[in-house]
Amino acid sequence: MAPRDADGLTASQLLARRLAGCVVLTADPDAQSTAWGMWQWCRDDHLAALARYRERGGALLAPLIDTLAAAPRDLAAFRALTAATTKVLDEDRTAAAALTDVVRALRQTARISAHIGADVTDTHVVAPLPTERILAGIDTSRPRPTADPVLATVVVPFRSTSADDGRARNLAACLASLDDQDLPRDRYRVVIVESDTRPRWQSVFGAYADSYVFAYAPGRFNKAWTVNCGVVHGGGPDELVCVLDGDLLLDPGFLSRCVARFEDDTLQGHWPYQHVLFADGPSSDLAVARRCGPERAAVDAERLRGTHLHRTPGGCVWVRRGLFDRMAGMDERLEGWGGEDNDFAWRAELYGGLERFDTDLLHLHHERCAPDTADRPPSLEQFPWCTWPVDSPIGDLDKYRGDRPGAPRDQRP
Repeated sequence: MAPRDADGLTASQLLARRLAGCVVLTADPDAQSTAWGMWQWCRDDHLAALARYRERGGALLAPLIDTLAAAPRDLAAFRALTAATTKVLDEDRTAAAALTDVVRALRQTARISAHIGADVTDTHVVAPLPTERILAGIDTSRPRPTADPVLATVVVPFRSTSADDGRARNLAACLASLDDQDLPRDRYRVVIVESDTRPRWQSVFGAYADSYVFAYAPGRFNKAWTVNCGVVHGGGPDELVCVLDGDLLLDPGFLSRCVARFEDDTLQGHWPYQHVLFADGPSSDLAVARRCGPERAAVDAERLRGTHLHRTPGGCVWVRRGLFDRMAGMDERLEGWGGEDNDFAWRAELYGGLERFDTDLLHLHHERCAPDTADRPPSLEQFPWCTWPVDSPIGDLDKYRGDRPGAPRDQRP
């Protein structure tokens, strides 16, 4: 009997799923848009791998590859190709060696991959759980932190200019998953920072945070400055800072695991994950319904589909407050989508060191900006990385309220 992994799949099945996933990723614009930058970096390698897969798969696999490429969301086509590829890998040594080489080539740029859970079916589609129903399930009577030090400040930066873009629903789900942690609720504080031209969502979400900070900003979303505002104006005298994107769905033991790692006195900061699963729309609806519904059930990734990003710099990072202060927080010159997490990670590594731990995060679907839109920052290649001066004032809530003498820099050089 062939050896199986922890999920019960043989080596041939795992290789077959990797190859079929390559077809999905090269054909599905929605999967690629999860991280346009990562997709562009590995696009040519995936296209070359797809060509070799079609060529070396022979007359049996080529038609199945073409069928899936024409309909990358067709589960039946994905499973037919996976099964046929598994059969070839098990029965044809020459073809198996060639296909294994294809997978080996993909591993050279493995930052993004398609994910189709082994148990995912079309019957898993559920109606989206409304924001109001998610929030109604949060227990606001639990004791909250006081002004005294607690274990951690969790800062959630947020902007949503439309009730239909999915971000408000995702923030509600994120807050619900923060609410029922196995860590006592009065041992961590949750800070929401809404950055916009007006506080559109404070009346909706304010009661579910320990501090709600409004940061006026009319231009591109500046996550770095928004986070700094949250730490400076919403955080308490707490030893740990967690920067958490509001579209992540956490399991109940997430905070206690992350806090416990700092019992190692030498640990200054960490990424609490290796991989992030960006669930597609239907899978996000299913995950929210299970995690935030009446049962508060666990979410099984094998019932979901989406895109995996591997060892990314964003989403969630933990640091000691002392390290955050030594770094002067995040670089507020980085406006628009992308870059701020990379810079923070590189400087954190320089000032204190970051580690990674082997856990996966679940990212909920929302509308995403297309590449080359006005929301993307210009000239990332020319940005002076790791030069944010540690003597800069950070988190100035008046940063974008007109020209003021001595105001912090708010544009790229």
